[in-house]
Amino acid sequence: MLSRTTFAFLLLLLAARLSAQQELMLHSLPNLWHSTSLNPAFFPKDKHFVIGLPAYALDAAHSGDITYKDIFVKKDGQTTIDFGNAISKLDPENELFLDQRIETLSLGIRFGKLALQAGHANRLTGVINYPKSLPELIWNGNAPYIGQTVQIAPRATFFDWNEWSAGASLELGKLSVGGRVKLLTGISALRTDSDHQSATIYTDPDIYQLTLNTDYGFHSSSLISAFDTSGLGFNLDIAQVKGKVFSKNTGAALDLGIQFRVSEQLTLSASALDLGGKIKWTESANYYRSQGSYQYNGVVFPGSDIISGFDSLDFDTKIDTLNDIFQFKKTPQEFTSKLPTRYYLGALYQLNARWQLGLNALIQDAEDRQNVAIGLSARWSLVKWLSLGAMYSINDRSKANFGFHVAVTPGPVQVYFTSDNLLNAFSVKSSPAANFRAGAALVF
Repeated sequence: MLSRTTFAFLLLLLAARLSAQQELMLHSLPNLWHSTSLNPAFFPKDKHFVIGLPAYALDAAHSGDITYKDIFVKKDGQTTIDFGNAISKLDPENELFLDQRIETLSLGIRFGKLALQAGHANRLTGVINYPKSLPELIWNGNAPYIGQTVQIAPRATFFDWNEWSAGASLELGKLSVGGRVKLLTGISALRTDSDHQSATIYTDPDIYQLTLNTDYGFHSSSLISAFDTSGLGFNLDIAQVKGKVFSKNTGAALDLGIQFRVSEQLTLSASALDLGGKIKWTESANYYRSQGSYQYNGVVFPGSDIISGFDSLDFDTKIDTLNDIFQFKKTPQEFTSKLPTRYYLGALYQLNARWQLGLNALIQDAEDRQNVAIGLSARWSLVKWLSLGAMYSINDRSKANFGFHVAVTPGPVQVYFTSDNLLNAFSVKSSPAANFRAGAALVF
């Protein structure tokens, strides 16, 4: 039977709501301290000392239309697993993406025209591609695919890290320039090998001979410790990941930004984030390779029967033999992960004391995909310490995203909530995407 760990990992692949970090709404609010993370030239106007309190940001999506509720269904007061609804909504090839940012603490101080900043953040990014046939086989078994060769190999790039940053910005008349250097310490990573990405299953229509062929490899650091062949899976080494702040997996990245005040009404800005960003994985870094072919006679793989724990076949005595076809060989090997590079462009126009219009754009370049997003925003300052805003944006996933922000800034306190897609922000379990950010700061 599939081990609990293996099955939990497969559910993660199918149920997570993953994408590329967008944050167009925050980029249109340069007076908020945390917008400095998107442009190091930003610094709250007329402020001299800043304490950035914790902030959380998530941008996540699935290329199809499946949601958490499609997989985890409530029946008789209990939550059960049902892939049936989700599978019918999948595309032949599917993609999940994720960017998550947790800012723990940051500081900023201004000396005349010079401003200094420093901070720490925990970040996670991932892209997973998988064929529809993978969840189909898990749920339906191989009976519907007699006489067919089924490709089940997923492709993935996933890693998380700590980010320690220090930077400065300088006012040169109407122009402000900023830069930030970041030390990266990797926590965990998994990346499939683009040269070895095949895993197929074929069932002979005459004698039901099951043929499995694999040529599949991936790199991992501090995430997978060993393979449990008796459980048809591997062990996720969560204990190594928890609480890891420093590690031997190191790297660096550079942020650059400018802000130009064309007039009292118009301000332009641009930034480039994570330039040259790479992490070299040396701690618990291994390469796993599965390569082989095996024939299993007269058997129909039971699919969901195994998942449910009701196996109609005598797998107790034969499961170890079946596991051999997926057995990975572990080899110590270092590898490198490249951070997605983001480029922001912005224009803000102050209509009057209460209204501000904005135009913002993002171009993101990652190893596995590119993303472009453009948003038009409007901000209304209801009173001096309260502003509300709305945004319409388009991106690679959708041509109709309606964002919102609320910023409460009484005295030295800044508290805000932003979302580039407001409907998804409050319905994560019933939506194929999610985008929101919330945080607080003290500015003096």
